[in-house]
Amino acid sequence: MSTVVGIPRTILRDGQVNQHPVSMPPDAVTLPQAPLSRAFRMTGGATAVLALIGLVGAMVSVRQFAFSYLAAFAFAVSIALGSLFWIMIHHLTSASWSVVIRRLFENLTICLPALALLFVPIAICLPSLYGWMDVDASANDSLWQAKRSYLTAPWFIARAALYLACWAALAWRLRRWSVQQDATGDRALTGKLSAASAWGMLLLALTSTYAAFDWLMSLDYRWYSTMYGVYFWAGSIVSSMAAVTLTVIILRASGWLRHTITEDHLHDLGKLLFAFVIFWGYIAFSQYLLIWYANLSDETPWYVLRLQGGWRWVTIALMLGHFVVPFVVLLSRRAKRSWTVLGFVAGWVLAFHYLDLYWLVMPTLHATDAGPHWLDFVWLLAFIGVIALGLLYGLRTAALVPVGDPRLGASLRFHEE
Repeated sequence: MSTVVGIPRTILRDGQVNQHPVSMPPDAVTLPQAPLSRAFRMTGGATAVLALIGLVGAMVSVRQFAFSYLAAFAFAVSIALGSLFWIMIHHLTSASWSVVIRRLFENLTICLPALALLFVPIAICLPSLYGWMDVDASANDSLWQAKRSYLTAPWFIARAALYLACWAALAWRLRRWSVQQDATGDRALTGKLSAASAWGMLLLALTSTYAAFDWLMSLDYRWYSTMYGVYFWAGSIVSSMAAVTLTVIILRASGWLRHTITEDHLHDLGKLLFAFVIFWGYIAFSQYLLIWYANLSDETPWYVLRLQGGWRWVTIALMLGHFVVPFVVLLSRRAKRSWTVLGFVAGWVLAFHYLDLYWLVMPTLHATDAGPHWLDFVWLLAFIGVIALGLLYGLRTAALVPVGDPRLGASLRFHEE
């Protein structure tokens, strides 16, 4: 049986000392710095090498580079935004069971400032990505004429800068207050976090919706869907839940958090993953059904392209892999309480989330050929490295769990009924 260490007494807002520190297992507060530093250096080196290889690919084909980069960039952004969503949901609902997991979500948002800088190659490659940039070819298109005041390069880049700045600032503020509470135990910070999450959730909903419109939907500016933002959000929410579940399982397999995040916490993670797999499937089918039923010439070509040639098989794979398989597996209570099964499903969902984004992006470049290019793998791994670097940095600079949160004791005692 492991020993238990006490968190030092903390000073509350009114100057009183918290006389009831929460007892924590020694594997729940900090990780050893030496292996973390080594993992950070190795991940940074591998990511840099992959990025250099990916940049060499730009010399071979700028368009292929641009599309591969955009799909991988969207994958990383979606996981960070989904994590930001879960942090704010936690604060808005005053959830106690998830306190021991919240810090991992906070760490998954650390990469947002880096992702803001990594948007620069997309800004440079706008003519290679977006048909609306070709003024001569689109001049006689009535749809382009109707959207030209919105789809301009300066306005597009300005909006992207606004989105990325809002996300990075919001993530930084929420994590900073959370870490500050670790040191001070100030209960007033709990109220501040909840208040910031109220307006932050609205800000996230608006900015992520318009980012999905700009970066992904406008790849084919002739097509539009009012459900597209919700579709992107659904994928972000389920992928971030899968990412944090996989992170928890990896940490536990390495000997950490074994007495902090229990099978009961895992069960709730599994239930949420199951719920949002269904939500993604519902949104995906609803969007398709409405467009199929309306049968409008401006809307159906987007789906027709993805239902023929090689893309037809990718569409079928998405239906089976992103919805049917995880739905069937997670129906079982036993599966949601199994570290091995849930770890496999979390990795599976992440893989098919990338395939979903690939399906959104790549048909614009390759109308019939759905085969992957080597640059797709290079940039996907590079952006996974960016996410991992943010996560490792977070593990190095703060406790594994929010030790100053007043609901921590309830989270540690959480038991699934």
